[in-house]
Amino acid sequence: MTLGVLAAYRGRQVGATLIQSILDYYEENKNVELAEVEEIALHVHVSNQDAIRFYVSKFGFEQGEKVENYYRRVEPPHGYLLFKKLS
Repeated sequence: MTLGVLAAYRGRQVGATLIQSILDYYEENKNVELAEVEEIALHVHVSNQDAIRFYVSKFGFEQGEKVENYYRRVEPPHGYLLFKKLS
């Protein structure tokens, strides 16, 4: 799945609402269909510091390793793995 918010809509809580809905869904279903899910992971382009700050500061994600050549049509083609441990 790819998630992105157009620049004109940033700062209007669109991205935060989308991510929070994913976390809420997990909380509502963690003892049933999502019982084996231990973390959420995503990739962010290395130059997208705004997105990295967004995930880390608002939702408690941790920045993991750099993934070389993750993207195909972007220069540089590298991304960072971000992850959030779930309880």
